[in-house]
Amino acid sequence: MGAFDVVPNLVIPDPDNAQAAAEFRRKWRWEAHEQVIMRGSFTAGDQEAIGNAASSTDRRGDVSYNAGTGRLKLLECMIVDWTLAVDGRKVEVTPGAIKRLPANYSLPLLEKCDELATAMSEEEQEDFFASANGHSSAASNAKKPSPRRS
Repeated sequence: MGAFDVVPNLVIPDPDNAQAAAEFRRKWRWEAHEQVIMRGSFTAGDQEAIGNAASSTDRRGDVSYNAGTGRLKLLECMIVDWTLAVDGRKVEVTPGAIKRLPANYSLPLLEKCDELATAMSEEEQEDFFASANGHSSAASNAKKPSPRRS
């Protein structure tokens, strides 16, 4: 597959495997009609957005890693649509709705994102995770190491 070939979206759970979908729904306590459509790949733009959301600097230039914010941004970038509802009405996919997802919904979706990330080469993963935590060699050389707990 070439760099700019269109990668099809993924449906979670997989509707083409009824037994696995039933096991998934049982394990994660999803309703029978519930599905989430996710993008099938990460782009460099996604990596940038997630990395920018996952890190911040203070006035002195100290970098902080915001893992929770990065995870939410990852879901925002990857979720295309869903059939999730409240009182029988479909809930629109928005950052606010994604933030309200219970753990039994967000965790399997994040696991799927991890699977997609492992499909990257080792070099792509290093580039992605380095950008996601705001790492740069210049910043690393300028910072003192964090004190370690014993």
